[in-house]
Amino acid sequence: MALPTTSELHERQGRPESWLIRIARTGLIASLYVVITYSSSLLNLAYGPFQFRLSECLTLLPLIWSEAVMGVTIGTLLSNLASPYGVFDWIFGTLSTFIAVTIVHWLGSHGFSDWLAAIAVSITNALIVPFVLIFGASGMHALSQLGSAFWTVYLSYAGSIFVGEFSVTAILGIPLFRTIKGRVLK
Repeated sequence: MALPTTSELHERQGRPESWLIRIARTGLIASLYVVITYSSSLLNLAYGPFQFRLSECLTLLPLIWSEAVMGVTIGTLLSNLASPYGVFDWIFGTLSTFIAVTIVHWLGSHGFSDWLAAIAVSITNALIVPFVLIFGASGMHALSQLGSAFWTVYLSYAGSIFVGEFSVTAILGIPLFRTIKGRVLK
């Protein structure tokens, strides 16, 4: 059985959730993502092949609120504007997050666990972000510059991205999700 969303809970209580609340929540999530990412970057954790982007704990919020998909995606785009990987990160890093949080929302709407959502976010980013790092650092000549080492570099980046992503979503994201779920979705 799927978890009820806050909108469904409000409807059960006889009061639909305001569109203004949903927009405000989207903006709040986006701004939190940006602030946490920029704080992580001060510790050199937000960008690069080995990252613990602390703001990724917010990627499980679509289990609760559908508007969190856009909030996290917008926050990622704004955060990636400071990325040393430039336009590759702006487009494909943001796309990676959008795909990941859309999967998380789908998993939540079908009653899957928060652990599966954390794994889904980690796998999605581990598959896409290494391309962002490789092509963002080397440009479109990455294949010719790296040659046969391309896939070795890709796999090492994918492994480190997965470890960092899963660490943040499991250690910070799941407790955050469960705390909010316990307080909001009573």
